[in-house]
Order: sequence, then C-alpha cells, then structure tokens
Amino acid sequence: MPRTLQTEAVLAVLRAQGHASNLEIHAALGEKMPQLSLHSVHRITARLLERGLIGAGPSGGRNIVLDANPAPHDHFVCTSCGGIVDLALPDHVIALIQGQLGKNLVRDGITINGRCENCIAAIDSDPDPLDRTHQRLENQ
Repeated sequence: MPRTLQTEAVLAVLRAQGHASNLEIHAALGEKMPQLSLHSVHRITARLLERGLIGAGPSGGRNIVLDANPAPHDHFVCTSCGGIVDLALPDHVIALIQGQLGKNLVRDGITINGRCENCIAAIDSDPDPLDRTHQRLENQ
C-alpha cells in the first residue's frame, strides 16, 4: 500500500526517536511540515498502529506513547523524566517472572520502572533537592 509524504515523515521521526507521543512527533515536524496538523498526525499514527507498522509503548497513564518497534518487547521507563528504553530481557528472567504470575501471562512485554542514569546524576549533584523544592513553594 503506498504511503504519503506525511506518513513517511511521521515514520521517520518515530524511528529516529524510538518512542514519542503524537504531540512530540508533531513538534518535530513543525518546521519541515508546518501545514501538518496535530489531528493529521493522530490519524496517521492510528492507521499505522492499526496496520501493525508501529506499536504502543508504555505510557504510565499519560498520553499514548508510540513505539517504532511494533513487536512485543520489554521496556525501562524512568519515573522522573519519563524516558523510555527498549530492553531485551533473557528468556530465563521472563520465565522466572511468569512462574510468579501463575495464570497471568507475560505476552506483551515487561515494563521496569526506575530512575535513569541522567536523573540519578541530577539528584546526586543537588545536595538537598527537597529543600530546593520547599523553597520554591514558599516563594510562590
């Protein structure tokens, strides 16, 4: 099935970013394709999802996150910045998890939550992040 220039552009952005929301894709295409509306990006990604050309990534309750890789796979999600990284957990690890889940099957991938290296470094470089947050709240 032939793809439009807009569809190819959306796919290129998603492949470059790995994981992105419709809003992030639209923003990335803003200068290159100013006529492309957010609604059009949403329609394009919905069609690509329906055809299995892209996947839905872990969203943690926020906007839908699209995944350039449509195959089921595992993810790490940073609980501080929301960054997503693809993982390839070994089969024996998945089998151990499956053993604890019983009849609940692990089919669509496993998501591990934690803090990424950049967020940990940012926290480590701030001697008292809670104090700074408290000061900001007092100054409002």
